[in-house]
Amino acid sequence: MFSPARILMVVDGRYPATGGAEMQARLLSRSFAAAGHSVRVLVPQLDRSLPCLDDVDGVPVVRLPYPRIKGAGAILLNIRFAYWLLRHQNEFDAVHIHMMHNLAGAAGWIKRWLKPTVIVKVSGAAEFQGGILDPAHQSRPIHRILRGGAQRLDAYQCISKRTAQIMEQAGFERNRLHLLPNAVDLARFEPPPSRDQSVLRAVFVGRHVPVKGLDILLAAWAKATLPPGAQLTVAGDGPERDRLMALANQLGIAQSVAFPGLVQDVPALLRANNLYVQASHQEGLPNAVLEAMANGLPTIATRISGHEDVITDGVTGMLVPPNQVDELARALSQLAVCADLRQTMGRAARQFVEQHYSTEKVLGALLAVYRREGTSPPGQADLKTNANQ
Repeated sequence: MFSPARILMVVDGRYPATGGAEMQARLLSRSFAAAGHSVRVLVPQLDRSLPCLDDVDGVPVVRLPYPRIKGAGAILLNIRFAYWLLRHQNEFDAVHIHMMHNLAGAAGWIKRWLKPTVIVKVSGAAEFQGGILDPAHQSRPIHRILRGGAQRLDAYQCISKRTAQIMEQAGFERNRLHLLPNAVDLARFEPPPSRDQSVLRAVFVGRHVPVKGLDILLAAWAKATLPPGAQLTVAGDGPERDRLMALANQLGIAQSVAFPGLVQDVPALLRANNLYVQASHQEGLPNAVLEAMANGLPTIATRISGHEDVITDGVTGMLVPPNQVDELARALSQLAVCADLRQTMGRAARQFVEQHYSTEKVLGALLAVYRREGTSPPGQADLKTNANQ
């Protein structure tokens, strides 16, 4: 018999927004609502032009206002958030926080008085580099307070094997770590009926920041042996964009590299290309790669945690060492002239995402955690297997 859950999604940032955590929370919210569950979204009011009570995709959104006072503002927001949870806790069965940051720490310190299951998603880099899980900041009082609160939560959604390993090494209880990936909207990222493979058209979509290794990608593109007409699209924006455009000019590849900026219709962009490339130095579980795979694109990516969790080398794409221009150039050269291989890998990529990262599978796994039904902790298990539970 169907038993609807009452779920509160908490986003510790702007909402709606194009960031990975925000987009994932939005997908889960509308998917749970479409499946008949009761869903509400709670976020800080970072943009005062947006109302305190709103509706996004038919899901109610509550924005908590707070004073913009450096330092004190964050403390007051945490207090207001904690008070809101205590006041409204009987309206929810589960609280899902989409980043281990300030609000996760605040929720932890009042957990003993909260009835709903409280789960926080740990993405990776944002929490481990400069965030409350960064070992370099353990001595800072605010980080110690927030980390101490976060350690009191019921469950932790680790979206990659490496994230789960770091969490366990950091002292978080193994039986509360759950290896659960991000979901992919398979309907939105449907492959085209047919894809033009006549010439290589590669694409990257994401933030233009150093960790994405876009300078390595451009250098490899310049060094690769490519057929006439080959094109690389580097979509997105960020602080590195101007420097990267200048680098493309310096490398003499400006004619074959496009920088369209932020793209509203990402599925259409992916459908117009036949290869995805990501040269990141570090990732959690890359939504962009999963979306490209769902769109039927083979992927060349660096051999790092996150990429290794989702790409099978030689089957759904190719893995190359990070920061190695020659190796990335060699992979680009190989797939540039192998249209049949690109097509075969693309079909396998779509099939893999359908089997392991569909919204339905991820919702089911999350519901088990919400209801404390005992999903398996990660241990040595493969992310692909846990996603298919």
